[in-house]
Amino acid sequence: MSLAPADGGRRSRRGFLYQDAVTLLDCLDMFDGHWTEVSWEDLEDILCYRGTVPVYRQVKTVEGPGKSHSVARVCAPDSTKSRENRTPETSYLGKLFIGKPLPDDTRFTLIVNETPAPDLYEFACERGGTREPVSATVRQKIIDKLDGLNLPDLRDVGWCVDRLDVLIEARTSDQVEDEARRRLTPMVKTYLGQEPLVTEVDEVLKWLVSVHIGRKAAELRPVRHTADDFRDLFQDAVQRVTGQRHDGGMERLMTLQEKLRPAGVLTEEADRQHEAMLGFRRHQRGSLGIEKQRLADLSDKIYAICQLTAVHRRGGLIGAGEPAYRETVLALCRLPEVASNEVPLHQALAVLSDITARCQNRYEDAS
Repeated sequence: MSLAPADGGRRSRRGFLYQDAVTLLDCLDMFDGHWTEVSWEDLEDILCYRGTVPVYRQVKTVEGPGKSHSVARVCAPDSTKSRENRTPETSYLGKLFIGKPLPDDTRFTLIVNETPAPDLYEFACERGGTREPVSATVRQKIIDKLDGLNLPDLRDVGWCVDRLDVLIEARTSDQVEDEARRRLTPMVKTYLGQEPLVTEVDEVLKWLVSVHIGRKAAELRPVRHTADDFRDLFQDAVQRVTGQRHDGGMERLMTLQEKLRPAGVLTEEADRQHEAMLGFRRHQRGSLGIEKQRLADLSDKIYAICQLTAVHRRGGLIGAGEPAYRETVLALCRLPEVASNEVPLHQALAVLSDITARCQNRYEDAS
């Protein structure tokens, strides 16, 4: 376990869907023996290890046609800084190279979602592969642009450039998730001993990306996962989704209605909440762009309310059952966007039902 960088802190979970999907691919690569450990929001966006050797991976995306990363762009100082603070350290590559241990076999990866300009493309490699040597001209171009970069362990910019790779991933988070889904399907099949349903694989994918990777990224300290650790998480996700244990036994899945019963919700009301939840899930799956991000942000805020309620329950400040449910709903109603009707109350409650359906013992006890 290590501390996150001092200048960035742990993230708030907004706008990181693409990075989370790429992180899942890196975690799956552990099963192929490519990495021995993976963490995220650590000393870089994604930190992979081969034994004790770090590979620092930074994710940078561009949107819209005609845009791509180039050597000039990844070496340019941050234009949002004051003029005197626009130093090489604020550039994409500057941030990738500085502020971390650099043992002999260290490598750096810039992960992009578009084919870069020809000069930066010289660093391109396949996932799990190695790149060809780059030209002396491009190598020197980066060294010149990052002149004055202060590096630890007696390293210089040229040393870092010689260890730089560019990995070109799919354009959108949905396309990256499609690749993860393709790799997860045979794993779920092996676990179940039969062909999985498409919806089952989708739910496993969603749990790994949104619940585990996304929420872990917002916690105080990063955690490094080994292949065995992540295999346990994968198996737990399959069990949650299908109800089938790894020994072949079946674990009965609680319905939303059953989870609402300890909160004193009547059966008829619980059924309506179930229908609202299904409607929200259909809308969420069909959403794109800004609307999809808005729904993700709303889910994050309501999940945070649920977390706070759970903390109060564990501390004895709120009783289980109806008091916990009442406090959760009232806190949801106090969200500024709900109170102003920017977000309709029925949609916010549907999001709460979706979160409740995915969690164990939301109101029954303080677990």
